[in-house]
Amino acid sequence: MIKKFFFLSFIASAVGVPYLLSSSSELWSSVKGKFSSSGGATTETPPTPDSGATAAAQSAGGFGNARLPGFQQRPVRAKNIEGLPAQNLVEVLNFDGTPDWVTARWPRVTTGLAQLGLEGYRVPLVTGTAPDDLAGSLTYYFGANRTVQFITFHGVTGDPRKIIAHVVQRYGFQPQRTDDPGLAVYMAKWNGKPVSELRIQTARVLRADQPNLSYKIDLAMKRP
Repeated sequence: MIKKFFFLSFIASAVGVPYLLSSSSELWSSVKGKFSSSGGATTETPPTPDSGATAAAQSAGGFGNARLPGFQQRPVRAKNIEGLPAQNLVEVLNFDGTPDWVTARWPRVTTGLAQLGLEGYRVPLVTGTAPDDLAGSLTYYFGANRTVQFITFHGVTGDPRKIIAHVVQRYGFQPQRTDDPGLAVYMAKWNGKPVSELRIQTARVLRADQPNLSYKIDLAMKRP
């Protein structure tokens, strides 16, 4: 099932993802310009989960499905294409969102991405300007009950340790053995079968002037 979902996701992303990946450096440059010119983000900072609840959720590991008590569903309108800033990956890589929350947080959302009976909402994501931040294409797949069933992310980073820590601590991903020294794979399994996967590929060309593009990230997560 996971392989089938990755294949379908790849086909569905054939138009949107290459554009977002090719423009990742421009997205980061835009964000950096806004931070450097104003001393901070130009958008309203969204309410964040309670720090104690967040720490407990991240340390739980496994397939714990506890919802974040501090999660906010009330719309907060974003002004920039990359949406509201994500101070923590818990804000964007979790299964508590709704279609209304997605359209409120991001001003440009691609819809009509039907896969496996699910409705996809794709958005551009830039979590920040640090080496371990992410830039790329994030897609939420909603079921008939308007709950997130799958999350995919295709993008780049300069340091994958933050996203690795997130999926390991919160969703129980475990490292897998590979034959490619430039590829790292982490999986979450259920009854011995993989249901979610994170693939991290070192870029073929590492550039000192673009350190944020050093690793390609492909993530597919099924609702715990």
